[in-house]
Amino acid sequence: MRQSGVSLLVSIMLAFGASAFAQSPARICVAETETREPSISPSATRDALIKFLGKQKGLQAEEVAIDTPDLAAAMTQATEKKCDYLVDAVVAEVHSESGYTTTTSGGISSQSGVNMPTFFVTTNYKLIRVSDNAEQASGSVKASDRGSAQTAVIATTKKIAEKVAASVKSSGAK
Repeated sequence: MRQSGVSLLVSIMLAFGASAFAQSPARICVAETETREPSISPSATRDALIKFLGKQKGLQAEEVAIDTPDLAAAMTQATEKKCDYLVDAVVAEVHSESGYTTTTSGGISSQSGVNMPTFFVTTNYKLIRVSDNAEQASGSVKASDRGSAQTAVIATTKKIAEKVAASVKSSGAK
């Protein structure tokens, strides 16, 4: 009887010990994107980044929206929301170039009369560990889109999500 009691106790300790080592999801706060371009929505860009983070394979994370692009205020909110990381993004450059679209008809290429701008954007990002305010990762990504600066910025958020996920996964998620 005594041995089965010890076995039960060891089994319970192992079960609790294993759950203590199980990796809990990282909480990743995502601030609104800072931009001076009026055609770019800071909250729509943040929401796209959250969506792309949620689709990253192997990333065990809970994404939390932060309602400010101001880094100091975002860090305060990230601390209050008990986040492990904060993603801060800034649209650093937006410019467009005009050009006529090319159409193909019957195997013949020609320029149509539609002048369609191509928007080029550069977005800088930082992944900050909230516990010690240390920069975990940072970089700059570029994208372009015919028709909309907002769509080009959304394309940068997909690249940022991939880089943030890789950094969080390599750090052991917390």
